[in-house]
Amino acid sequence: MQGSAEPNVKIDRLMIGIRRAAWYVGMALALSPGTCTWSAMAERPDLPQLPPLATLRYPPAVRAAVEEAVAAVEAKPRDAAANGTLAMVLHANHLIDEAVACYQRAHLLDPSTFRWAYFLGLIQASQADCEHATATLREALRLDPEYLPAELKLGACLLGSGQWQEASSLYEAILKKHPASAEAHYGVGRVHAVRNDLNGAILSFRKACELFPGFGAARYALGHSYERLGKKDQAAAELALFERDKRSAPRLEDAMLDEVNALNADAVEELRKGDELVRSARFEDAAAAYEKALVVNPRLVPAHVHLISLYGRLGQAAKAEEHFQAAVTLKPDEPESYFDYGLLLAGQEKFPEAEKAFRRTLEINSAYAGAHINLGYMLETQGKVPEALAEYRKAVENDPGDPQAQFNAGRILVHQKNYQEGIQHLLKSLSTTDKESKPSYLYAVGAAYTRSGDRENGLHYLRLARQEAVAGRQSRLVESIDDDLRTLGAEVPRN
Repeated sequence: MQGSAEPNVKIDRLMIGIRRAAWYVGMALALSPGTCTWSAMAERPDLPQLPPLATLRYPPAVRAAVEEAVAAVEAKPRDAAANGTLAMVLHANHLIDEAVACYQRAHLLDPSTFRWAYFLGLIQASQADCEHATATLREALRLDPEYLPAELKLGACLLGSGQWQEASSLYEAILKKHPASAEAHYGVGRVHAVRNDLNGAILSFRKACELFPGFGAARYALGHSYERLGKKDQAAAELALFERDKRSAPRLEDAMLDEVNALNADAVEELRKGDELVRSARFEDAAAAYEKALVVNPRLVPAHVHLISLYGRLGQAAKAEEHFQAAVTLKPDEPESYFDYGLLLAGQEKFPEAEKAFRRTLEINSAYAGAHINLGYMLETQGKVPEALAEYRKAVENDPGDPQAQFNAGRILVHQKNYQEGIQHLLKSLSTTDKESKPSYLYAVGAAYTRSGDRENGLHYLRLARQEAVAGRQSRLVESIDDDLRTLGAEVPRN
């Protein structure tokens, strides 16, 4: 079979132009109250006009996000960041034509910033405007020559516009730096195929499929290369795999594009709902909200991170594990992922694994007080009390206002008969707003004073602890306090 070594996608450029013209006419007809026309803004002659934005026609969440970004541009029309942020919001919410002019403005206002050129190039490529996309992506790579997603997108544009030699050189350069790039091997294979070097094409396509077995386009190209060589059995096998994986492709880590996707209004709204539901202790509903956010944007790291914790609370460890793996794949240096995973493992009494997770959290962020506290717990379970105290001290150092850190440092110091320092830590723990913990913290202060020989302060705090425990219906704690009061020869109140 003659022709290209990939699915034949025909692009009717005339129709694209007609659709764009129709969009602008439609927007002109749609102008109404609630449409931003930008007429009052002083403009530079070389800047593209900002597009009309019929915000009243947008869904409420999108309208709110766009109007907030619009306000920033109205306040500073020549600010590159404001124009670029508006473009990102429009881009994230699938208002692609509107985003183009805003990215162009941001790039012209700040030509030294990579992201504006890169995002503009991405949109131009998505609109099959290979001529402009190629020029824009070259400019982006001049600003940041090492950004792999931009290199691969430029390679695809060069292939799409028939610039085979430059595409070949680019892909070969990529493979020297990233030999495990399935997409680069696929690109090299396409160059070989168009040059009728079918054996070379097959080697490259097979390598791409070895690196990512579900690479549908590479399977298709491999199958047709075999077919052109008359190897019907191999061709049929590869084309059958293509039918199974036709929509699958390697997932490229693109931190820049993740920033755009995070601005999707629907996903942001679901995140907001999830946060509110967590505060209301409606954990199942919160999990559902975060899952909805991930339907809109599967690469939304905060949603994955929240679900590690939530599914841990809900006793669904397998789902929590799934979201942990997704979170660290998308963002390997997010400390919250490892911290929440450590809590999940500790809840399953997998203490060595939990310790490892907390240590990884601290490798990323050494000032993470919660990780120091929980690592201290893990060390205490192993009888490593001095090491645990060291972690609690680090937690106090990094967050002196953390009552739990103060409490844990204080109780160990009191146990070591270092009463003066221990009591100071315990007193600071009383700043807690956790009503469930407050009686225990007061009890610890009373017990510490008593053990130090200060009976008066000991009785004072024991009685305060008892009042709080009774109010909180903590009957076992009340019984323990009553026993201590009797031991001290003090009167035990009647409830």
